[in-house]
Amino acid sequence: MFRRLFILTVPLIAAALPPSAVAQSWPTRPIRVLVGFAPGGTSDLSARVVGDIMAKELGQSVIVENRPGGSGSVAIEAVIRGAADGHTIVVVSDSAFYQPVLRPSLAYRSERDLRPVAILTNQPIVIAVHPAPGWKSIADLLKAAKARPGEIAYALSSATGTQAVAAGIFFSMAKVKMVAIPYKGGGQAVVDLVSGQVPVAVLGTTPLVPQARAGRIKLIAVTSKVRAKALPDVPALAEVGFPDMDISQWFGAMVPAGTPDEVVARLSATINKALSDPKVAQRLFDVGLEVVGGSPQEMARRMSAEMGIWAKAAKEAGLASN
Repeated sequence: MFRRLFILTVPLIAAALPPSAVAQSWPTRPIRVLVGFAPGGTSDLSARVVGDIMAKELGQSVIVENRPGGSGSVAIEAVIRGAADGHTIVVVSDSAFYQPVLRPSLAYRSERDLRPVAILTNQPIVIAVHPAPGWKSIADLLKAAKARPGEIAYALSSATGTQAVAAGIFFSMAKVKMVAIPYKGGGQAVVDLVSGQVPVAVLGTTPLVPQARAGRIKLIAVTSKVRAKALPDVPALAEVGFPDMDISQWFGAMVPAGTPDEVVARLSATINKALSDPKVAQRLFDVGLEVVGGSPQEMARRMSAEMGIWAKAAKEAGLASN
């Protein structure tokens, strides 16, 4: 009887605590971080690197769970079904939050169902090739694609993500027809690029950089306006005849709507502290990622400003709504 009374009383006590006490008591159990893509990609690495520091700071385990599928939407739908108590977080790419623009049938709307916490990292999108065809530059790739329209395939980390947008817009600008092969994450896509199963990839830096350094693939361009600091030898498309190309990708953390303000603020502060660690920043930089950070309010403003821009770009890339 006493045990049952205790179980029933604990939630009532928690509900009666002032907001500051709730924030101080959180977290009371391990934190789950749902990553919207398969292991080995940028979302996965960003979450794991930051999660290691978070665990030390918060005194609880941080468990990263990969929930690939739907360009990140599978992980988002899973997190919004959970409790809004700060113990479950989702880390995905920018495009995952904007997916309902392209796919109205999705159950979530980011502005309604999620609360921003912090943007973790930013990366250029890279065009990479297998060495076998002998392509040394974008000019070489485009020449081959024009000679063989509809025959050359390129790997993507998802069918409707930022990388798919960048690829669609660029190949349209270049007036070439290539075949997109979407995967459930950059880690899986780069395996087939390295093996030669697919000769080209348009991906984030994380899975590509180690393979490029080992000489297994070649990075021939980035889609951002200028060269990436971490890849100074890789030209930007704007340098080689495509001045209007300027697309990069960020990765951020969010929690379910209804998560207490104080918990969101503490979680954001913890993530920002992790990102400010020089060892974390260097580890991320080594795979081509730049630390971003910032407050929940800054993330919300950025998302609001980008929603329409991303939707327009996605439609220009030929990613149809369904």
